[in-house]
Amino acid sequence: MADRAGLPPAARRWLDRCLPAATPTPARVTVKQVGKLESNDRWLGFRATGTYWAQPLAFEWRARLGIMLGMWAIASDGHDGEDGWGGAKLWGLFSIGDRRGPEVQEVQLIRNIAELVWMPDLALSDPVLRWVDAGDDGFEIQAVATARTVAVHFDVDAQGDVVRASCEARPYDVPDGYEDAPWHYELGDHREFGPIRAPASVVATYELPDGPWEYFRAEVVKMERLTRAG
Repeated sequence: MADRAGLPPAARRWLDRCLPAATPTPARVTVKQVGKLESNDRWLGFRATGTYWAQPLAFEWRARLGIMLGMWAIASDGHDGEDGWGGAKLWGLFSIGDRRGPEVQEVQLIRNIAELVWMPDLALSDPVLRWVDAGDDGFEIQAVATARTVAVHFDVDAQGDVVRASCEARPYDVPDGYEDAPWHYELGDHREFGPIRAPASVVATYELPDGPWEYFRAEVVKMERLTRAG
């Protein structure tokens, strides 16, 4: 487990704010959300559950998307430390998109690192994560995906809450493959979820060449933590 005393000052301020020192490290964390996802110029409502593990860092996010009356899909994103995936199945049966490969592994690992704002103790417990000082109001967490090191920058406000998580080069889909673009989460409505203080609202945006693309809005409605003793 990382030693708090050796972390960047902004990271220590965030941890002091959101994570009591005596909190048991969970074996896994589940985060339940409601929100909307942009697809082909339409916003689709969803209910989702994200499940997160450490050592190795991994997650799976599953959502039920409402498409239109009588039509719905199950979306699934995730990675397991070696592979990344993303896709959806109409009525949970018929594939309407499936992505795998090294770029998808990067996409999902960047997301996973950004979402450590909901499980700071998992961030501390994973020895492969590298914490980097980024000034009085920020820090980075880095990890290796395939052959490339990815980095997520966290902005910390005066109270010690993380209000933004961003990456300078996150892959996104283009017709002939993938390209990199700046990406960020805007995080707000910080509140208590059991022993953890964390943001309840999240908005995701890519900064594309033709302008910002906001594609994901969600609210955390519940967190559950299974401790190792449990």
